[in-house]
Amino acid sequence: MSTFPLRCYKEGSTVFYAPDVSLYAEKGSYVPSRAPVFYNPKMALSRDVAVCVLQAYSKEASRRLRVCIPMAGCGVRALRFMLETDGVESIVVNDLNPAAVSLIEKNFELHGLKGKATICCDDANTLLSSSASRGDRFDLVDLDPFGSPAPFLESTIRALKPKGAMLCVTATDLPLLCGSQPKACLRRYGSMPLKGEYCHEVAVRILIAHAVSVAAKYDYALQPMLSYYFGHHVRVYFKGKLGAKSADEKLGTIGYLAHCDRCLSRKLVNGFPVSELARKCPSCGGEVKIAGPLWCGPLQDEVFLRETVKIAEEKEGGRTLTFLRLLLMEASAPPLYYNVHRICSAACVPCPPIKKVIESLRERGFSAFKTHFSPISVKTDAPPGELLTLLKELSSSSKF
Repeated sequence: MSTFPLRCYKEGSTVFYAPDVSLYAEKGSYVPSRAPVFYNPKMALSRDVAVCVLQAYSKEASRRLRVCIPMAGCGVRALRFMLETDGVESIVVNDLNPAAVSLIEKNFELHGLKGKATICCDDANTLLSSSASRGDRFDLVDLDPFGSPAPFLESTIRALKPKGAMLCVTATDLPLLCGSQPKACLRRYGSMPLKGEYCHEVAVRILIAHAVSVAAKYDYALQPMLSYYFGHHVRVYFKGKLGAKSADEKLGTIGYLAHCDRCLSRKLVNGFPVSELARKCPSCGGEVKIAGPLWCGPLQDEVFLRETVKIAEEKEGGRTLTFLRLLLMEASAPPLYYNVHRICSAACVPCPPIKKVIESLRERGFSAFKTHFSPISVKTDAPPGELLTLLKELSSSSKF
């Protein structure tokens, strides 16, 4: 029995108990780490997406799945997997906190599901490693820690089935990944971040590269299927399979980013081409900043994302569907993005609407897309000089 106040919540079609968030506030804002059992209502959209992804993955795999959630908190994600999808055959729900395990049991009893899940109170790495050593591996592991997933990736990779498994990874340590703590990022992810206008996309690419590199140590190949930034976290869904050759191919998509603050040029370079990573910008002669290693390939698998959108149309709707459609719209966009407001501010010109910027870029023959990373930014293959010229022309006209 819990010794702290509980409150009944609803996400999707699932009712569950969690700590009363109103009791664990600091300066008026709820702080999940202060609650006796972890629950973050701001992650509801992430869980909505996870439900849709699991359903799409199960449909693609044409089988029911063995699932593990090694850090489950109050258990809402596990509950929603069981109640809102038809893809789960068995599920292992774990948390190191005994109070969390008691609450998970209560929530599963609420829906008559306690006998259909294995509920554990164990260290996440111990649980995953023991599953791997027994050969009792999983079709899907949802790794959703408070902070960095890096300490848990090796045991998670080993616990995945050798063919067609899915790894879901969340990172909430954005100050590291976005460049505020570069030394800590280098320690934890083996990568140098870049603090700047498109730091959240760099964060996603660093997380992907790190997971791909860890998996490759075990001859395991990870391919990102769906990736995003939202609020205070980044999240990536990978499809995995065992094979040294495939793992080598994925490693070949890891490289570096060269960025120039003076002219805003940026370039992703696969592999380790030291000769191409000049310290002076070839366009303007400005100093070039280097970030990485990071993932240089696509962030989305369009076929899988399209299927996930279909599931959302049937299941969730609302903001989840809107968010997934935006991911799909930018899936074929060039990498990285330009903050239009920042460019206009630096150029001392009024900022036109993003919609007008995109239309004008397309009229000039460039690709241009909105991006979920930032509502005031655009993804385009237009050189930064062309973009600046267009913004100045738009600002001097009455077209907006």
